[in-house]
Amino acid sequence: MCDPTDAAACGDADRDAGAMSAGGVAARGLRRSAGRRAAIGLVGGLARLARATARIAAGLVLAALGILFLNYVVLSTDKAHAYRNLDPALGECRDGLAKGWTILADTGRETLRTAMPVDGDGWVDASNDEDAAIATDARWATRLRCALQRHRVPAREPGGRDLAYHLGFIEFQEDGEPYALVSREGASDTAIDSAMLRHAMDSEMRAKGMPATMVKPVITQLDALKKHLSTGSHYVIAFVHGWRHDARIGDGNVADLRLYAAHAARFLAQRCPSDPSVCDMDVTAIYVGWRGARVDERGLRLWFGNAIGGFFGNLSAGATLFDRKPVSEAIAPAAISALRTLETTLSAPGAHNKLIVAGHSLGGNMLASGLKDDVVKAVRRHRFGDTLPPVLGNLVVLINPASEASKWTAIQREVWMRLADHADAHTSAAEVARDDGYFPADQRPVLMSVTAALAFPAGGLRPGDCAWIGLDVDDAFAAARRKIRSRLAATDSMFDTGVDYDWATHDLFPTFKFDFRPAAGFLDRVAARFEGRQPRGESCSPPPPVDLAAGLLTLPLRTLSLLAATFPFQNTAREDSHTIGNLDPPRPAAGVLADAQPSAAPFGTTHELLGLDAPGLERHNPYATLADAALDCPRSDQWLSRARRARADRRGNFWDSADLAPGRSGEAGPAARFLHGLQLTGIAPITRPNDPFWNVRAFDNALSRHDGYRLSSFICALNQLVMDDITDSPALMSDHRDLSVP
Repeated sequence: MCDPTDAAACGDADRDAGAMSAGGVAARGLRRSAGRRAAIGLVGGLARLARATARIAAGLVLAALGILFLNYVVLSTDKAHAYRNLDPALGECRDGLAKGWTILADTGRETLRTAMPVDGDGWVDASNDEDAAIATDARWATRLRCALQRHRVPAREPGGRDLAYHLGFIEFQEDGEPYALVSREGASDTAIDSAMLRHAMDSEMRAKGMPATMVKPVITQLDALKKHLSTGSHYVIAFVHGWRHDARIGDGNVADLRLYAAHAARFLAQRCPSDPSVCDMDVTAIYVGWRGARVDERGLRLWFGNAIGGFFGNLSAGATLFDRKPVSEAIAPAAISALRTLETTLSAPGAHNKLIVAGHSLGGNMLASGLKDDVVKAVRRHRFGDTLPPVLGNLVVLINPASEASKWTAIQREVWMRLADHADAHTSAAEVARDDGYFPADQRPVLMSVTAALAFPAGGLRPGDCAWIGLDVDDAFAAARRKIRSRLAATDSMFDTGVDYDWATHDLFPTFKFDFRPAAGFLDRVAARFEGRQPRGESCSPPPPVDLAAGLLTLPLRTLSLLAATFPFQNTAREDSHTIGNLDPPRPAAGVLADAQPSAAPFGTTHELLGLDAPGLERHNPYATLADAALDCPRSDQWLSRARRARADRRGNFWDSADLAPGRSGEAGPAARFLHGLQLTGIAPITRPNDPFWNVRAFDNALSRHDGYRLSSFICALNQLVMDDITDSPALMSDHRDLSVP
């Protein structure tokens, strides 16, 4: 403070104060300016971020639209196109039916001399390729369009017997409409040549001495098959293909059906010396085609090679499951109607024909969708102790079906509601035992689903299980523990080499149904493999320590797994999100693995299937070699009845086709090992021993991956269920009239 008497000093002080005041004002101004610049900068940054986000969003939208454009326009297959619709009356087709074509086996043998390719997913049959036949002669591109064909696999060894079979096609449009036959090459796929049709009708009228009003024109593929099956004795295999396939020339599922048909011809030839009734039985394979492939993956591979074309094909096809599944369900009524028409043709009085119907992937979904109501109705009308007749043909088999488990559990619930499930305060053990007779002892399976399972045991291992398994105590469960340890050792070795389970229906299908928990498990298993560990719940081996590098590498996978497992609002209804073969009944809280306790939700898988390591069977046999291959598929009469009798002390529960009661000399078991119930899992069987509905968990030495259904043992085991009298009662073709009459 200045002295008031010193004017000069006070003036200097005032000047300093003014300067300080001005400086403060300036500083505040600078601060306000800086604040404004910061605010402007923040607003500008947010605006730039918003513009960048908008550009990214626009880019994603454009990319999505681009993918949709590629999928629906550029790479799309024809929406209404039949690939095998040439009239069998055409010269090329007629000559082939008279002589039988050996071109596929001939070119296949030449290919096998140079290579037997194996792709990343398993076996590829190089001897069963329509494209190779066309490469030798372009006329095969026309011949292979015939709606009905006859193929032969010549025997090359002395004393061998040629194999022969017919191959027919029924194709459906997306609305379920069938396709008309084409009576001349180059004609429209949607119109039949009227002059050709009139000539065919006149010829048939003269040959049979029938008036024109009684001659039915052969217009569709179904008409051609009905005509073919109306005479003679037939063993028929009908196959409904799945996702990413159709009936085009060169399709892998068509080749798979030819492999099945040649196997069936070989099996019947083996039975001929002991059963003359099958010697003249004609094998007819029927391919039920639909537009399961909406993306032209085959064209991509042809244009860009297997590596690049295959990658983009997988990428483009991945999104089509959304729209192909509803199409498979829309076609289901038409497909079931056509198959029932063929069944009626085969069920003519005095005929001894047999029909097995199989559906793979979405083809399995088609059959499950189309048959569910019929099967539920059959169960509701079933009388206690009567044999339940087949629901379609002699047996329906769903192979790795991409279908909601609810379509199977709806059938299981109908049976469950009619039976005493387990003894309790309200139900006696005598009532439970009495209800074992709801289906008789000679009941055969009528509907079977088979899915390549992930691991043993069903439901996984609990921490306490490993401690119990390791006990060295001579108690009532000592033998069971030894068996479990043996199985776990096999499971560990399967993991070391990679478990070939059906990833498509186990992990991918639930993801499309907005259940991300199986995908989380998949990520955990991938992370465990990187870390050199066994996945949680699949092994009792002590986990090795995880080094820092592996931990850092798998951290993103573990994080994604956690997010997927805990993602909010996902679909948690397992019967709606899991597929038929990947819904295991929950294990009870009490008990150990060898102590079977009733499940509180007894719905889901019911049986297991394992390979037997049988010589000649437990391998892939190429199509062109089947006439001469060291392949044995003997008769398996009575095996199911003998398996049930062998477990009489347990009321037939937990029967095992590898443990049969004594029978007649020469009677063998099936080519693969069927087991009732989920054995050594701590779960009591959820179905009775005689139940005709088998939901089978298969291990990868019997059925592997999504498309690994070509082992000769698996093909033999399926055919034995129909070819042979596996119970004390012979198989009969179903008469469906009783399903609709009150």
